[in-house]
Formats: sequence, C-alpha cells, structure tokens
Amino acid sequence: MKNRRLSDLCFLRSVAPGVTLSVLLVCVMTGVISYGVHRLIDFAISTTIKNEAIQETSKWAKYFNATSPDLARMMADGKLTQEQNNIVQAAIDYNNVYSFMLFDLQGQLNFGSDEGVLESPEDQAFSQEALNVVHSGEPSVIVTKRQSYSTLPDFFVEALVPAYGTDQQIIGVIYLFMDKSDKAALFHQFLNWLGYLLPILCALLYSIPSLAFVLKREQANAKARRVNHLSRFDHLTGALNRHTMSAEAKMRFTQRRAAENIGVMFLDIDNFKAVNDESGHEFGDAYLHNIASILMGTVRSTDLVGRMGGDEFVVALPNIDREELERIGIRMLSAARKPFEYKGRTIKSSISIGYRLSPQGETPQTALHCADLALYHAKSNGRDSLVEYFPELDMALNRRRDIEATMESALATDRFETVFQPITEPKDGSIIGFEALLRLTSESGEKIPPTEFIPVAEETGMIHEIGLQVLRNALKTALNWPSGVFLSVNLSARQFDRDDLVEQISTILTELNYPAHRLEFEITESLLMEDEERISEMLADLRHLGVSIAMDDFGTGYSSLGYLWKYSFDKLKIDKVFLEGYDFDGERYREIIETIVVLGRKMGMEVTIEGVEEKRHADMLKSLDCDQYQGFLFGKPMAAHETLSISWDQSKTA
Repeated sequence: MKNRRLSDLCFLRSVAPGVTLSVLLVCVMTGVISYGVHRLIDFAISTTIKNEAIQETSKWAKYFNATSPDLARMMADGKLTQEQNNIVQAAIDYNNVYSFMLFDLQGQLNFGSDEGVLESPEDQAFSQEALNVVHSGEPSVIVTKRQSYSTLPDFFVEALVPAYGTDQQIIGVIYLFMDKSDKAALFHQFLNWLGYLLPILCALLYSIPSLAFVLKREQANAKARRVNHLSRFDHLTGALNRHTMSAEAKMRFTQRRAAENIGVMFLDIDNFKAVNDESGHEFGDAYLHNIASILMGTVRSTDLVGRMGGDEFVVALPNIDREELERIGIRMLSAARKPFEYKGRTIKSSISIGYRLSPQGETPQTALHCADLALYHAKSNGRDSLVEYFPELDMALNRRRDIEATMESALATDRFETVFQPITEPKDGSIIGFEALLRLTSESGEKIPPTEFIPVAEETGMIHEIGLQVLRNALKTALNWPSGVFLSVNLSARQFDRDDLVEQISTILTELNYPAHRLEFEITESLLMEDEERISEMLADLRHLGVSIAMDDFGTGYSSLGYLWKYSFDKLKIDKVFLEGYDFDGERYREIIETIVVLGRKMGMEVTIEGVEEKRHADMLKSLDCDQYQGFLFGKPMAAHETLSISWDQSKTA
C-alpha cells in the first residue's frame, strides 16, 4: 500500500508541470477570446443600435414633420408659436429623443431644443454634416458610447435626417440626439452572459482534449518509468531484482579500489513457508515487504539490497571492515526479531544471515557462494543467527553433495536398506513388534548415519519417495511375521507437505493387503509445530485407515504436554535421553520417567520406553509398569531376513 501511495504521488508530480502549462494556456486563451468576444459584442450592439436609429430617426422626422405644419415658416423666420412649442416638447418626449436642432438649407443652425430659436447670426453655427445631408437627401447616423461619469447618456445616437415641407421638398435638416442607454443595457445584459459563457465553452473545448492529451502523455511516460522501475526493482519488496542486483554487485566488485573489502550477506526468512501456508499469501507478501524494509533501512546509502527470489535476499556492502559488517548484521537480526503484525494477526519473526568479507581479487560469484554456505550453516544450527563463512563449510558442502548423489543412486536402484529393531513385552521379553529403521551405504562401502542423510533427504524433498519405498519394503517383510506382531514406521514432518500422503499410504496397504491395525506410524512434535489444522486432519485420516499413531521422542520438546492434550495418540514413546540421564542421576530421572508413564496411562495411551541397554535399566523399569521396551538389551536392529528366522516361540530375551 505504501508503494502504491508513493507511485500515485510520483505520478501526480510528473503530471503537475503539464497540467500547469495547459491551465496557463487555457487562461491566456480564455482572456484573448473574452476580449475579442466583448469587442465583438460592443461592435454588434453599436451596429444594431445604428441600424435601429436610422429607422427611428426617419420615423421621428416624419412624426415631427407631420405634427409641425408651420415648420417651413419656423425654419424661415425662427419664430415658434405656442402650438409649435408644445409640439417641440412632445417631439422631444417621442422615442427617447432628449435634444434636437434644426439646420436650414445652407447648413446654418436655426433652432435648438435646449436653446430655442437662434435669432443672432453668431449663434447660428454652420454644420458641414447638415449641408451634406441636404445635398444627399440621406440621413447620417453616429453612435457614441460614453463612460458613465456624468449625467449624460451612456449610449446615444447623433442623427441628421432631412426635414421636408408640405410639398415634399427638403427645407432643412433635423439633428437628433437619441438616448439609447436602456436599449444598449438590455443588449449588454443579454449578450454579456454569452460573452462570458462563450470563452468558458471554448476553454472547456480546448482544455478537455488538452488535459486528456497531457494525462495520456504523462500516463505513457509513467508507464515507461514504471517499466524501467520494474526492470530494476522487485515489485513486491522494492529491493533490487535478481538481474539488477547481480549487475550492480558485479560493477562494485570490478570498480573497487586496491585493498578494499566488500561485504556480502546472504539471508532468508526463518520458517517462511510455514508462515505462508498458515497465514496466507497476502500475509506472506506483507511479511516479505516488512523484512525488505528492515534490510533497506539498516544498510548504508552506498549498499545494495536485492531480492533473489522467494524469501532470499542478498546485501552487498562496498568498502567495509568486519566490525562494521557484523554491526549491521546484528542490527538486522535485532530489527527482524520484533513481532510482525498484519490485519490483526501477529507472528514471531526472525531471519538467518550468512556473510562473507570478500578480499581483493575475489569474484562476486565466489563471495556469494561463501555467504550461501554460511547461511546454510546458520539455518542448520538453530536459525536466527549471523554466521561468517569459514573454509570448513566447503568441506561440509562437498560432503552434502556426496550424500545427495548417494541417495539419488540408492533411490533409483532400491539400495536403501531397512533394518528392524525389536519392541518387546516387559513381562516375558517376547517380541511384539519391530520399528523399521533406514540405513544407507555408499558405493564405496561407507555407512552413512541417518542423522547425516535424513536432513539432506528432507531438504531436497527426496524424503517423500524414500519414505514410501521404505514403507513398502517394510510391509513386505512384516507380512511374513505372526499376526500378533506389529510394524512401526517413522514419518518425517516433510512427508506431510504432500497432500496425497494418506492416499499413497492407503494405496500401498491395499496393494499388499496388509492389515492396517498392525501398522503404527511414529511422528515427532516438530510436525505438530507446523500447520496444526491441516496436520490434525491428516492424522485423523490416517487413523481412519485403521493405523495407530505414536508420539516419538516424547520429553525432548518444549510443548509436548500441550500436544498430548490437543491430539489423540495411541502410544507415547519416551526418549532414550531419560535412561541416559538415569545413569548419572538415578533417583531424579526415575521420578521423571514414572511421571511420564503415569501421564500416558491416565490419557489412555500405551507407553514405550526407548534406549533400554543395561539390565539395571530393565530392573528399574519393572516397577513402573511400562507397556513396551525398546533397546539393545532386547535386540539390536536386524536385517529383514533375520526377522524371518526368529523362532517366535523362543523369542524371549529377558
């Protein structure tokens, strides 16, 4: 979400200059259009009023001529009768004429509505415009717009029209002053809103495609920038992606100065798969982003942080010494240990780090290989730690590769060996069952212990096929035992990663026609610490097949008691560590063993104790009422053919 907000902000910042320029252009264009439109409106109003004035002045002149029969005499001697005075006043009131003057045929002023009759020759001004009208017989109209700072009309018309006598001959010129302010105001009121609306419409017509163009262009640029960003950075975490990290790290190694050390860290998130499975991919993605933020917030500005895939990260730290490299690593561990909370769910968090202080001349590939080995060692020794590479790790890697190759060969050729350790009845020492144990021998004859090859099998995923192969071979052997003898087989926690485990076991039982009640599966609490709901369902499905479920190595984990209450087990197997402790502190360990036996009994489970190797162990256990013994005292692991040669009637060993 944070990345999304940052992306939106960057997009807005990139769009802003284009939008600003568009807005500025729109404003300028709007101003120009507005000025032009208003000039056009003024011209249109003036033209309209002028045309209207030509018609109105002609009508007024006709009206005046018609209502002034003695106009010719008045024009000749400048005398007005009372009737003519009344007519003049009426004419002034007609059609907003607020003043008029009369000129004779020589263009001399004879009468003014404001001054009256002009008798003095010096007052009889000459008007060339009036004389031109006399000669042309056509009216002359001038429209004047005045600023509103006086009592005079804002918008008026000056019109010179011919005056006719009774014989329809021109006897002079009438000079009219008509107030058109109200008319002009009406036009302005109607047209001004159009004058403002038109530029806005034009601006919108321009701005919409203009803004659309800007947005499209910026979206294209943002897309190009995003493609470039995605080509360099991991979209989920914001760290450099694998390709860019490799290229940038190579450049740092190539350009480093003499005697400059480069620190390389290889790290991943502890138990990330379990977090993803239990909490979902959305939670897992948020968790990944959180860890990446911790890494990028801990390193220096010159350092590189890249996601190599899944939950794996690489950090390259140029020009650094061992002390500072370790300080940064410790800060990463400390920050990653803080509980992570997302949408109401909180988990315990941790990471494992392997690092290499790469000297001058070492390639980035070698440095990364060393850091990877150190990371593997950190995870193999409890996780949540910072481990520096040391040369012996290469020997361990070569050993691991040899074991992996041996297992692949053994799996392909069915060369894994299954041996069987007896489980006996305490009362008479008779064999009542066997635990199937896996053995591996290399082609050179070296016996590889299970503690070494089983973890490799689990890490590589080969444990799935190996486990099914062992089960099939063990069941084939067990079919030849007496019907009262059961088989116990270990199931690795990693085998439960396969959703079809129960189905495959059911298929094998059906194919071999082996009675399910004679089969017992042993699991450890490491399985129960994973997806509890899913594991619980799978265990229930196994029990539905008719097999028994035993809790193996009980007492060595921190929460075994809680699991006994949560899951229904048929058997409890007490780890041999308690009998080993009995050899050093007999009374204390006897009480612990007794407590576990009573607990198992109270919960309706059979109790088997492992590691019974000395007679004194058996003597001590007689009073504890265990159900079954297992240990070298009653029999060491034996080959399949040896189990077939047992005389079951004489199978008592103690």
